[in-house]
Amino acid sequence: MIVPGRSLYLRLVIRMGAVLAFAVVAVLLGIWFSTRSAVDRAYDRWLLGSALQVAENTWYQNGEVNVDVPLAAFSALAPGDQIFYTVLDPNGRSVAGDSEFRPPIPWDKLADGPIVVDGTYQEMPIRIAIVGRRMPVTSPHPWAVVALAHTQNARERFTRGLADNTLLITIATGVLTMLAALWTLRQALAPLKQIEGAIRARDPNDLAPLAVTVPAETLALVGAINDFMQRLATSRALMRRVIGDAAHQLRTPVTALTAQAEMLTQTQDEAARQTHIARIQKQARGLGGLIHQLINHAMVQHRAESVAPTPVDLNELLPTAMRETLSYATRDIDVALHAPDEPCMIVGDELSLREAIKNVLVNALAYGAPHRLHVDVMRVGDQWRLRFFDDGPGIPEQEWQRVRSPFSSRADGREGASLGLAMVAEVVHAHGGHMSFEHVEGEGFAVVLTLPVAA
Repeated sequence: MIVPGRSLYLRLVIRMGAVLAFAVVAVLLGIWFSTRSAVDRAYDRWLLGSALQVAENTWYQNGEVNVDVPLAAFSALAPGDQIFYTVLDPNGRSVAGDSEFRPPIPWDKLADGPIVVDGTYQEMPIRIAIVGRRMPVTSPHPWAVVALAHTQNARERFTRGLADNTLLITIATGVLTMLAALWTLRQALAPLKQIEGAIRARDPNDLAPLAVTVPAETLALVGAINDFMQRLATSRALMRRVIGDAAHQLRTPVTALTAQAEMLTQTQDEAARQTHIARIQKQARGLGGLIHQLINHAMVQHRAESVAPTPVDLNELLPTAMRETLSYATRDIDVALHAPDEPCMIVGDELSLREAIKNVLVNALAYGAPHRLHVDVMRVGDQWRLRFFDDGPGIPEQEWQRVRSPFSSRADGREGASLGLAMVAEVVHAHGGHMSFEHVEGEGFAVVLTLPVAA
């Protein structure tokens, strides 16, 4: 079942909007602080310039500090702000200006130059410029101090004006950027719609790979879809082949069985009836074996495409297959298994391999192995070599290639669909191995399976 999740487009829009909002806030904060810093520097220069003008007109005469405050000193300051100033002599007495305006004076720092600090006066935030001028007196603090302050209304108005303009520009830019991002995202996701359209436009029976031009980011998606359709096409072709093979192979024995049953119903002679019954039993057994082989063949073909390989130990697989097969033997034969003591590991499908081994054993019991059937396992390089040796006549060399092909005609006149060893060859090939035959003159015949050793 497909569970619809949140739209990919919506996810991208939300993430893009969050990033853009964060960027806008960061830009606004950066502009606010940088603008406020620039405004403070500009107004501080004006404030210091005015304080320095007052300091330049401060002198010492007849034991007193005198001041001639120039009116131009205050004209450079911004209108709309209140101005406060005081001039203190070395003893800290106010000699000019507002005597109640007494900001804290850092006497020990006056030698370093003018100072600008924040302060509060009459419950208003102010900015204070403090300038010291050395006087010819013997005192712990030989300074005449000019403290000039003004309120920060002009600074805030100027900063807010710049911030408002910047805010409008930034918001407008952000909206345009977001609109451009939405359009870009929709265009970027358009190939998904193209892929959807290409799939929907397909005929249900058309499983050919998609031939569309897609961006690199969706190439893996289209490749996965093509791989899936290829597997689906292979599976459907396999199903059709299995159905066709089954229909072709079952038609003759079913027809023969039906004919024998009809002849049985029409025959009054007891000897003929027994003959027909024996033929029906024989054909039923043959039909049952054929159906079993067809099912096993279809199962092996299906598992080769759909089952993930797992580690398999031949030392566990072979005894199980031999026990399941040889327990039904109708004659006494010498059976032996020779294998290394350590695990003989391969990677594959255990069920398919067991059925393949059982088919080799069944063929040996049916057409050979009058007295002896030995199974040897040995390692040759990076492969395990499984040798099924019996003392029967074996398969003639000219038939070796034919027995690898399913449903091939049998030269010896025996009944069957030639599926046993053909299925073995398919299973071994699917596991990266090979099936071969050995004929030892005067000793017997061997079916040899080679399988890669597990890495």
